[in-house]
Amino acid sequence: MTTTHQNPDQLSRLAETLWHERRLLEFLLFKLVSANLVLATDDRRFVGPAIAEVDKVASKVRHAEKDRDTVLAEVASTMGVPPDTITLNLLAQNAPADMRSVFADHRDGFMDLTNEIETLTRENRHLATLDLDEITGTLRLAGGTPDASIDTQSDTDDGRLGPTSQRPSQVDRVL
Repeated sequence: MTTTHQNPDQLSRLAETLWHERRLLEFLLFKLVSANLVLATDDRRFVGPAIAEVDKVASKVRHAEKDRDTVLAEVASTMGVPPDTITLNLLAQNAPADMRSVFADHRDGFMDLTNEIETLTRENRHLATLDLDEITGTLRLAGGTPDASIDTQSDTDDGRLGPTSQRPSQVDRVL
């Protein structure tokens, strides 16, 4: 990439577009932290709204990514290269001197945010799966469907174990 074919206005516009996207990613991270706290406290009333908030921000991020792709395509066209060849690392190394630190900052910021979001998303998925497993188990018990973790067998007349037809009394008390 050569600096002679770059349009400073397009690079500034790209930098602003990246700032907007980073702010949205930071807001997404905030919403993921909020969802994590809801999941960790096991207050099921707020799980749905917390997930809906994450989805709203994720939708805004996807829209911002499309905006970035549009601006990046314009920069690439001016430079005469395919858009997928332009990376933040490349811009941080080859943009005009006054823009290099901006793109380096974006590169580092996006890497940090991506790592944090991926880690928190995995943790939230794990917590949600634990919750889902617990809810599924409770529903199985409430409906009388045997669960592998609960002894639902009784002795038959000939001494063999057979399935019981009763729901566990503990679940009846709880429900």
